[in-house]
Amino acid sequence: MATYEVEHNTTDPRITNQDRPRRPDLSTFFATLSEITPNPAETRTREHAVPVPGDVSAAFRSLAEAFDVMRREHDIGGAGDDGGGEGGDETAGEDHHGAALIDQMIEALVQGAELPPREVEGVNEEFCDSLDRVPRSTLNDSQSCPICSNPFLDDPYPLVVRLPCHTTHLFDLECVRPWLRLRGTCPLDRTDFGKKQREKELERRKQQEKRRAAAAAVEDDEDDLDGMYV
Repeated sequence: MATYEVEHNTTDPRITNQDRPRRPDLSTFFATLSEITPNPAETRTREHAVPVPGDVSAAFRSLAEAFDVMRREHDIGGAGDDGGGEGGDETAGEDHHGAALIDQMIEALVQGAELPPREVEGVNEEFCDSLDRVPRSTLNDSQSCPICSNPFLDDPYPLVVRLPCHTTHLFDLECVRPWLRLRGTCPLDRTDFGKKQREKELERRKQQEKRRAAAAAVEDDEDDLDGMYV
């Protein structure tokens, strides 16, 4: 019978795996991201800060450097690799796809650092929190993260998520989360979750403004009626 930790993908802090390549430190990236996120629901340490090209560029460059550390630690990627990538093959979980994918992701981040967008176009943290978690018991030995190429089952307590665009698009949350927060797209097929989220938020604000305008109109009518009986 599987343990609670295995079935629920939780980590026992007493257990470590020294054979796994180390993860890059993303604290600088997320600190930078917190300063430039356009989402007003998220806390900024600089309350009145607005995204400027230099700050956005720093976020792209920081994540590119973190992914480069991952590429070297996992001994994957490199110039001249062929295979899938962003907008390419939709089959996740094969090492040669991961090798090409991380190269293309780093290249896209470097380009973003050189020509940064006006503001961050990624998803919010709630989107990442809501992603489907994949139980360890449903994974097999042939499946690996398309970004780091590490087999999911090498980790005794993997935190694997499925993106909404395709049932086979499985990733280590630690790998895909920073990309989603900054770029907002599926690394494999470029489905733009960030754009969908922004459109949904824009529609929500429009509906909110309509309700406010309707409420204000009713209040004005009531004031006019009150004035008739003064």
